[in-house]
Amino acid sequence: MAGPSRGAGRLTCAVASIALGPTPDELAEFDRLDASAPLDDDGRPAWSYEGEPLTARERRWLELYRKLEKCSQPIKTRGRRR
Repeated sequence: MAGPSRGAGRLTCAVASIALGPTPDELAEFDRLDASAPLDDDGRPAWSYEGEPLTARERRWLELYRKLEKCSQPIKTRGRRR
């Protein structure tokens, strides 16, 4: 079973069962969210001091990140620190 990889600038995940991995739409959504700064609409950090997401956008990023994480290999993000 292969893990996530970047092909032509897009994140992909090959898993044994499609139910385990993200859909192509979710991969595109993750790429879009990962490309944006982890800030709220007012420019403040969108994560709490304890490391929890504070905005719906960052909660969705984390949900998709965890889904990609199940692909069995580390995820390459665009340098974002969470």
